[in-house]
Amino acid sequence: MTDGPFKNMKLGSRWKRLAEAVQNDAVDQSECTALANDTIVRELVTPANNAILSDLEAYAGRDQMDFDPISSVEAVFEQHPKTPFNDQLQKELTYRLSDGVPVGSALSDAVEASATSHIGETRNRFQEECLRLREAKELSTDKCRSTIDKVNATFDAVDIPGLCKAVREGDKNAFKATTNKKDGLDEGPSL
Repeated sequence: MTDGPFKNMKLGSRWKRLAEAVQNDAVDQSECTALANDTIVRELVTPANNAILSDLEAYAGRDQMDFDPISSVEAVFEQHPKTPFNDQLQKELTYRLSDGVPVGSALSDAVEASATSHIGETRNRFQEECLRLREAKELSTDKCRSTIDKVNATFDAVDIPGLCKAVREGDKNAFKATTNKKDGLDEGPSL
């Protein structure tokens, strides 16, 4: 098998596994989704994201009422290095707090919205690369369409509640068991 249409994209090894899976007709949708779940959670569960989420969880769990939660939350963000996820999280959280949503609910919703945004950006990168390759005549129109369809189905099926739970808990291995390669004759696909 060749490197396929995603060979020129700058991808980590886990994203390369997903890229190979979505272009391979022999790989079923559930395996592609499992790879996407695992790759996204490993990308989002970082020490920087864990630290800021821990501080935000601690702030949300306080018993004392805060008259200006937006400035308190902004102070938490200022204490941590910026990451793309943290930046999106700050925007989402500030938006919800400005609407008067309680901090705990706002944080849950902001994590979900930030993860969903990350999934959308990743989906777009895959789609854009397919379209670029089709324009460069490196990928046929039919293969481009089928690959984009598989990419869309994969990202539509991502377990967002499970992903958000893993991100909030800092559990990088939440989806690891679903992506383990099978060994032995009895471990293959069901017939």
